[in-house]
Amino acid sequence: MFGSDQMVWPGVIERAVKVIEEAPFLSNEQKRDIFYNNAARFLRLNDEEIALHKRNNRSHICLTSL
Repeated sequence: MFGSDQMVWPGVIERAVKVIEEAPFLSNEQKRDIFYNNAARFLRLNDEEIALHKRNNRSHICLTSL
């Protein structure tokens, strides 16, 4: 699960996301898990809530472009 409370150094979060997106040793499914699916399970989101996120495109790359 990806997360950060990093607010001190601008650009660090973007760099961290890019490193995960470009990691050749991670499958697309693993990247989706890191960016969304693990948090959705942890938060016990139901199918309706997940579908809402997909429709609103609020779940970053994990649900749309991988």
